[in-house]
Amino acid sequence: MARPSPSRAAALKAGAKRAPPSAPAKAGTPVPATGKSSKNATAMLAIVIMLVLALFERPICMLLLFALVPTMLAWLVDNTPNQALIRTVAPLNLASVLPFAIKLWHEHNSLDQVFIFMSGTATWVALYGAAAFGWLLYYLAPAVITAVIHRRIDRIREAATDKQKALKDEWGEEVER
Repeated sequence: MARPSPSRAAALKAGAKRAPPSAPAKAGTPVPATGKSSKNATAMLAIVIMLVLALFERPICMLLLFALVPTMLAWLVDNTPNQALIRTVAPLNLASVLPFAIKLWHEHNSLDQVFIFMSGTATWVALYGAAAFGWLLYYLAPAVITAVIHRRIDRIREAATDKQKALKDEWGEEVER
């Protein structure tokens, strides 16, 4: 039999009660996600990627730094366990940056070209418009889905009531009992 550690042995001698063993989780029971560690890992990954880009592709790093502000804000604001906001905003924001990054990569890969992009109104509308659509989608999609489901339930209820009425008309009042 293994000997208890000195601190544990001292606690047992002092008469401290042992904590009851935690019950094992039931099968199918969701385990709460630890959002803090995944957010820290995501932040570290983003910082490493941006540092590598800053070393090798400074213009694209600057473009991403300006363009991904809505994604960064969504990352800071989103405290849900599955991070639905960031999963909605980031892909749309990244997709809006991609044409500018490709153009920058294939044409004049310089900081001057980045500032030319950023001086255009159409660039800001494209970049932040896609991110705004992601925010809008995040807030409106649950309401739209709820309305669609309620409407579907109402149609099913109406169909069941109509079927019940038809059966009552065909078989008489005794069916209803």
